[in-house]
Amino acid sequence: MKDPMNPGTSRPAQKHDETFKRHAVELSLRGDRTSKQIAAELGISSWTLCQWRKLYGPSVRGTGSVPPTMDEKDEEIRQLRAEVMRMREREIVLKKSLGILSETPERGMPGSKR
Repeated sequence: MKDPMNPGTSRPAQKHDETFKRHAVELSLRGDRTSKQIAAELGISSWTLCQWRKLYGPSVRGTGSVPPTMDEKDEEIRQLRAEVMRMREREIVLKKSLGILSETPERGMPGSKR
């Protein structure tokens, strides 16, 4: 915004802390208002808000700051639960094999020299 007293000057750039920037990004990701509306309410340019979204917004598969849908979240949860089950099964198998390998051979087994 130009100063009416000095037509050749513009106002100095505002300094916003990281908390303010993250809050602005959070507001813009909710989806109830456009980025332009939010930027106007906060007194910043829509370009500035766009830059903050690139810095502080979530990044999904390299596509920028588009948050995942509920279906994508549900699919990820399903995949993670399946992975946890596979890991638990591996843990059980490893514990059993460790128990078998750590047993001492009994007397009378062929090949033992006790």
